[in-house]
Amino acid sequence: MAKSYNMYGAHTALAPIAHFLMMGADEFGGAVRELIVTLHFRNVGSPQKNLQTLLQQHDSYRSTLPKINYRRAKGRVEIEVASELEEDRGGKTSDRLSLPVFERGVDEVCRALSLMRSRIKPADDFDLDAFFAHCEAARLRIPTTDADLQRLAAALSAAEEAKREAMSSWERLFINWEDFHPKARKILDDPFFWDVADSFAPNGSDTGADLLSAYRQWLEAGREVDPLHFFKQLCVRWGYAGIESMDNELRYDATVGLAFADLKLRGVCDERVLTLAIESIRLQRVQAEASASWPHRAERLEALRKIENKLRQCR
Repeated sequence: MAKSYNMYGAHTALAPIAHFLMMGADEFGGAVRELIVTLHFRNVGSPQKNLQTLLQQHDSYRSTLPKINYRRAKGRVEIEVASELEEDRGGKTSDRLSLPVFERGVDEVCRALSLMRSRIKPADDFDLDAFFAHCEAARLRIPTTDADLQRLAAALSAAEEAKREAMSSWERLFINWEDFHPKARKILDDPFFWDVADSFAPNGSDTGADLLSAYRQWLEAGREVDPLHFFKQLCVRWGYAGIESMDNELRYDATVGLAFADLKLRGVCDERVLTLAIESIRLQRVQAEASASWPHRAERLEALRKIENKLRQCR
């Protein structure tokens, strides 16, 4: 995964790395079932308007890295490192799949993986030596030309797509349900509501995804269980005086994302948040209906219909 001051998620130049490193891998043991490496990019250039505070927070957090967290009961390793890859104004510098960026990305990921030695114990069912030997052998197979890299990326993508085609729509989400409230999947009974790759889904946009992550951290820290108070604090972190001072598009995405984050993490949704979210959906619908020539207009309106119907069911 990639993280900059205003972006978190998959990244074109980094996406093939995990599949590349795991090509031909054996089973290393059941103690690690999920491994997430997040590279926190170095920013160059000026931040987007009103996002100076986010950049400062990003740089401050980046200075505390690296970090590793091993959730032994879940079999999940989470590693965060300060990357030397650069992010300029939302991804203009390093988002193209190129050999230099791929090589640097593989090198940074492999160095990040070495942090596992500080958390995985000899008693854990995971062969670290075999895992690292496999990754090192993969590094020796890095393509030597951009053309070869593009062919490799295409082959990896095709292989992953074949795997996805054999999965159900729920399996394709790759969700660890232990991260969510036990009632959440029953309440949000359509994979659409959980899709992090669909920008029309409640938590699929950058705003919705960031909000869900921040709300989870808020709740895990034992802070006040008041989603609206959390949202007001988040607005300040994002550089706004309050909810009403946010840019319209950001506020609409955030309020809808908050309603679904509440459902996913607490199994209920605060009535005040529901009211804000439903009003945002109304305004988003007005915008979509007015965009007669927009090629995604029908898709957007259908997504809004699904989202609104689900929220009204939760009242």
